[in-house]
Amino acid sequence: MADGFVPGVVVSNQLERAKAEIFSFIESNAEAIDENFPVFFGKIVTILDRAGVPVPDTVHDEFIDAIVYRVFTVSKRAEDARFVNRACEIACGMKRKKERKAGVHLAAAVRLMKLGMPLAAAAYLQPYRRHDAAVGLWHAYCYYVLYKEGSTEPGYSAAERWNYLKSARQYIEELGQLRPGLQRLARGEFEQDLWLAEPFWVMVFLATEWIPENRWFLEVGILQAKQEKNEVALVKMLQIGLIRFSGDMLFYREAYHLKFEQGDLGDALGLIRDMLQRFPADPEPVYYGLRTALYLPREGEFNEFRTLAEGMQMPGHVLCLIDYAYAFIRGRQAQATLCLDEFHRKYPSLNYYSDLLRFVTADAPASREGACRAVFVSVDHFCRRMLKIAET
Repeated sequence: MADGFVPGVVVSNQLERAKAEIFSFIESNAEAIDENFPVFFGKIVTILDRAGVPVPDTVHDEFIDAIVYRVFTVSKRAEDARFVNRACEIACGMKRKKERKAGVHLAAAVRLMKLGMPLAAAAYLQPYRRHDAAVGLWHAYCYYVLYKEGSTEPGYSAAERWNYLKSARQYIEELGQLRPGLQRLARGEFEQDLWLAEPFWVMVFLATEWIPENRWFLEVGILQAKQEKNEVALVKMLQIGLIRFSGDMLFYREAYHLKFEQGDLGDALGLIRDMLQRFPADPEPVYYGLRTALYLPREGEFNEFRTLAEGMQMPGHVLCLIDYAYAFIRGRQAQATLCLDEFHRKYPSLNYYSDLLRFVTADAPASREGACRAVFVSVDHFCRRMLKIAET
């Protein structure tokens, strides 16, 4: 093991290289691994022990989870319940914290779901369904599939079809009450598995129909859609949210940022005007108006929102920075310098920030567009923190 401090990123990079090599080996030797699972995992533990860098317990055990996931993905014996159970026992026994079974059990469950064995998958998911939103949705999906498609696995009863649907709804209702975080357990390889989008989205959309008054499912859907960069799903979640929860800033905030990032400034401005009517005392839509007007061709919109901001007594240091960003982005360097000088003089406790802006934008920047983007992102984050506007 290496002497002295080793940065976490060094450990991570080395393990990622080792993981890639092991994955390649698994792809080429699936049958041999199936036949000698204990020996294979013994070698994995040896690789970790001889990594040459200190591997923390959590990282060690998550590495085991990743390997198990890939082994189950290619295994020819995953339909054999005894094999899967034994493989899980062996893999969990190789961990430093042997009680950390979730990653191994979830890997088994996902493989069983893909093989059309929802009853067996549900048994592995059941202990973790309350601790992770994604896992809870997968668990409910297993029962929904039993209702919708049936199963040929032992224990399935066609006579119980409607009870399976009832169970799926009950588990969704329970999940909506518990509201666990997303991907608390289903991390790493699970996040890379595109197949898992299907059970997730099937159950999220069903949940919005079954429990229309519970906005949490929409929140989870929005978060997942942004992580997946799934614009279609994101738009659908926002459409539902804006209709059902028209008095909730969350959905307007997300819809505004989506339109802004897409460059649809006209639509973004329309949302802002709607927000101004619904939330007249809230500075958030006024700030969005200022933020958007930085890029609008006419100066009238900026002046309009600047007047509104003064009328609701938006903090002076925020307005000073907005004026600076407006002048800089418009190419009015002398005006921008005057705004920064005023900020520096009036708010000495924030000189660290004005000094940074002055340093970054001093003289002629190598890339005017890059400098404008840097100023916008920095000032935007700073102002939103000052105004206590929630992140998206």
